[in-house]
Amino acid sequence: MKAFLAFFLFHCVLVFAGFNQAENATIASISINGNKKTKENTILRELPFSAGDLVSYADTAKLRFVATQNLNNTLLFNFVDIYFRTDSISSNLLVDIKVDERWYIWPGATLSLAETNFNSWWQNKDFDRINYGALVEWYNASGRKDKLTVDLQGGWKRKVRINYYLPNLGKRQNLAASLDLFYANNREINYASLNNERLFFKDQRFIQQELSGIGSIEYRKKLFNSHRISLGYKAVIIGDTVLQYNPKYIIPNHLQSRYLHLSYGFRREKRDNRSYPLKGYLVDLSIDQNGFGIIQKDGLKLGTAAITTNWHYHLKNRWFFAHGLKGKTTFAGQPPYYNQLGLGYTNQFIRGFELFVIDGQHFGLYKSNLKYQIIKKRVIDLTKPRFDRFDKLHYQVFLNLFGDAGYVVDEINKTTNPLANSFQYSGGLGLDFVSYYDIVIRFEGSINSSGQPGFFIHFSNPI
Repeated sequence: MKAFLAFFLFHCVLVFAGFNQAENATIASISINGNKKTKENTILRELPFSAGDLVSYADTAKLRFVATQNLNNTLLFNFVDIYFRTDSISSNLLVDIKVDERWYIWPGATLSLAETNFNSWWQNKDFDRINYGALVEWYNASGRKDKLTVDLQGGWKRKVRINYYLPNLGKRQNLAASLDLFYANNREINYASLNNERLFFKDQRFIQQELSGIGSIEYRKKLFNSHRISLGYKAVIIGDTVLQYNPKYIIPNHLQSRYLHLSYGFRREKRDNRSYPLKGYLVDLSIDQNGFGIIQKDGLKLGTAAITTNWHYHLKNRWFFAHGLKGKTTFAGQPPYYNQLGLGYTNQFIRGFELFVIDGQHFGLYKSNLKYQIIKKRVIDLTKPRFDRFDKLHYQVFLNLFGDAGYVVDEINKTTNPLANSFQYSGGLGLDFVSYYDIVIRFEGSINSSGQPGFFIHFSNPI
């Protein structure tokens, strides 16, 4: 009986081992084609697998999806194709990766608007508030996903900015470093807001100068999580006439605000496409301290924290849903007007309120979109004439129904800005055009909680 049991157990082990061998395989090699500029190590760094890994056949579809998603999110390629195949002799897995690189050097003239968004500029069409200049953005400069930016700007705001970002440092390629140098001067400034509209003061001489130098170190252990620490110096110098309009524009009754800047950031990125995501989620957290009383003893001491969370779902067939939360709080010090940003700036606004700002020390913002894909992703092969890195383009079109809501807490200017300290919301219908090189154009009609209808144009993903 004991001999029979031993034989039975031995037979089960052999069967189990044979079953595992049939279900799993070793990745014998990874071949990469199409990377004329990008280093192979830069591509391999984004893969959720390596040569020599033992993987399940059932997991290859998931691995292919994650690898494609990560490579797309580097913003280095227009198209990424990944294939798993079995070696007929050894039964090992062979991985073939084909990438279509983007054009990486973008020199040329720049034209931007000194407004919160395109729509607020269009309302007045003030051509004095146009910035123009020369810009060079060199992506993938060394083939390691680095980026060099040189921005020379004139017009409403004259500035010089030099920024360099270098990732994949160290033996494990889990470190990144960046340096940002910035100088600007203005003849016109936004010194306050009234009835949730910005107020401006203009002079013949320069009335504001800004200077900053910030270095950052980033730690990215694996694929999706990154930690960032930044340290630098910032200074704002204003003309004495500014105090006549707002004595609390920077430090009360001061013409200079000079301080150290320290920041910590955490980011978890699992979206399928950064420019216009349809699946996945994002969590981004930052904690900033501006001023420690070291450089300027009676200077700025301000602590803030902000969080962004976005979720994107493929519901069924051509239907998609996305929603997101943004929040900010001031936990130390009272912000001067220069350092106080509520809703209405950059991409932090309630749709339908594009022409207004809601200044405050704390805010919460919710955005949602229900999308229907009118035109599925189409690829056009431009064979005649053929231009390298521009020979194929893709586009898709979405119809979207959206709803936003937000609340801003303002203890400083609450008597002059009625939209603060009350619940605001909006809804509407939009049409999104999405194409290669991160092109997004959105046409949106909305109505807000004040009963005001509007039609607005935007050039970035809403959530």
